[in-house]
Amino acid sequence: MTVMSSTEPPAIDIQVGMSQPWTHYFEVSMTVTGIVREYLDLVMPVWTPGSYMIREFSRHVRDFAATKESGEKLAWEKTNKNVWRVYSKKEPRVLVQYRVYAFERSVRTSFLDDSHAYINGASVFMYVDGLPHHPIHLKIVPYPGWTRISTGLDPVRGNPGTFFAPDFDALADSPVEVGNHQVLEFKFQEIPHFISLYGDGNHDAGRLLSDFHKIVEAAVSIVGEIPYRHYTFLIQLLPEGGGGLEHINSASIHVSRWTFRTEGSYRKFLSLVAHEYFHLWNVKRIRPQGLGPFDYTRETYTRLLWVSEGFTEYYANQILRRSGLITAERYLEDLSGTIQEFRETPGRLVDSAAAASFDAWIKHYRRDENSPNATVSYYMKGELIALVMDLEIRQHTAGAKSLDDVMRLLYAKYYKKSQRGFTDWEFRKACEEIAGAALCEILDCYAYGTVEMDFARYLDHAGLKFAGPERETAKGYLGIHTKAIEGRVVIIRVTEGSPAYDQGLNVNDELIAVDGYRVELDSLAARVEETEPGSRLEITVARAEKLRTIPVILGAKEVTESKIVRISNPTAAQKQLYESWLLAPWDPPQKDCHKNAESTTK
Repeated sequence: MTVMSSTEPPAIDIQVGMSQPWTHYFEVSMTVTGIVREYLDLVMPVWTPGSYMIREFSRHVRDFAATKESGEKLAWEKTNKNVWRVYSKKEPRVLVQYRVYAFERSVRTSFLDDSHAYINGASVFMYVDGLPHHPIHLKIVPYPGWTRISTGLDPVRGNPGTFFAPDFDALADSPVEVGNHQVLEFKFQEIPHFISLYGDGNHDAGRLLSDFHKIVEAAVSIVGEIPYRHYTFLIQLLPEGGGGLEHINSASIHVSRWTFRTEGSYRKFLSLVAHEYFHLWNVKRIRPQGLGPFDYTRETYTRLLWVSEGFTEYYANQILRRSGLITAERYLEDLSGTIQEFRETPGRLVDSAAAASFDAWIKHYRRDENSPNATVSYYMKGELIALVMDLEIRQHTAGAKSLDDVMRLLYAKYYKKSQRGFTDWEFRKACEEIAGAALCEILDCYAYGTVEMDFARYLDHAGLKFAGPERETAKGYLGIHTKAIEGRVVIIRVTEGSPAYDQGLNVNDELIAVDGYRVELDSLAARVEETEPGSRLEITVARAEKLRTIPVILGAKEVTESKIVRISNPTAAQKQLYESWLLAPWDPPQKDCHKNAESTTK
């Protein structure tokens, strides 16, 4: 149905109220002006960009109503689970009202209580079918006493609480925090950056400002251009939990409020910040086809989430290193841990990174006890593919090029010039153009295949290797993961191909005894490892309330050392690659002991 002419210019205005926040309902009013049709179809998204699962946001909508400007009611009906058809009968102005329940605390949904409001646009707003690219004005009406509104949207001058979105994509991609939260501000290259902090915590505002500034500076240097006029970090300090979601010029981050004083947890937080921030290039602008403009009514498939998420995870840790927030030694320790976790995931040999990306809609957010056996994380494998590709490009070009150049090429060619996403083949061409060589092993075997990754080969480019195990003594191996649940020791995962898997132990079995002796969670692993491989254990379990004893022959635990260390006699090329990659000298500067002694004497 075509849009007909009207005496008034087309306009869409949305107002969100929260008059009783303790009920968890947003009150939404949508005024559609100058779009003259027999009927208007109003569509609510079923998913939110960056989180690849159908979430059925329309289930939270109630009290839908439509009227003329005069207040006369208009007939309407639902024509789909997420579509409301309003019979506007060519009215020049139509007012739609509805309420949305919002009480799920996550970065992917909306939340409202008596302390604050968080609006994820896709879960609250609707668009007029056929006009998703029409400009929108958004008016936020805070609960009385709430004085702050933080969002990535541009404010409308002279109209407090009103913001402008050039289209529905921008509206859905610009979450809003409303309340009395703390706001910190810093500038980089004269561009304002805001840190919105909801909740209490043990953070140091000065340290946050300094560290965020370093993250922004290091990230900008990778692609070389800042594509926004302002940026907002929306951070919620919560009793528990963590997670983030990227947006076009903002990021939503949840973190435990006590994260900031322990170096390990604070480092993970900074890595999350760097990850979500770098997404403003990788996926928001450097993107595969299908990931914008969005179809909000169904799944949008791509086989390149290992690039969008995995490469972003690689760069998150690179950003921490390049900014000086972590040392080269810490970077390699964290990398060692990631490789070890990957090697202990049987699904790495079952599911490719490309296949896992395609199946994100049905697998990534629906993980169960068998997921590690059947699939692989496109975050983790994508990060490791980025690692070996970066090292390979640096090796092929004698350090003249790196993965940074791939990102810059994709940004310039597809975002800046063509203003579209790239295909799988175009991504491959960009990588091989920068490398000056074919990257068949990395792309065909690792990204689109399930061949075991040869990390040693690529780490050697930088003069690195895996340290050998300190001892070769074989340990007994069962292949289960357990957890204490209400005082019981319960199997929560069985590794495919392990003795437990092959000989009949099941997830949800309660471990009662081994060889007639009661099982204790804190001593089970030691008992198994100290038993000779090939030994027979009589394992008593309770399965569906029935006791049974299962004989299991122990296997030998494979010792795979993933600790990364430097080789003893590197070549000049290896030293140079290491230093340019990690921005650290191969030979740490020697302390001047004599000078220190003199200082002490003084």
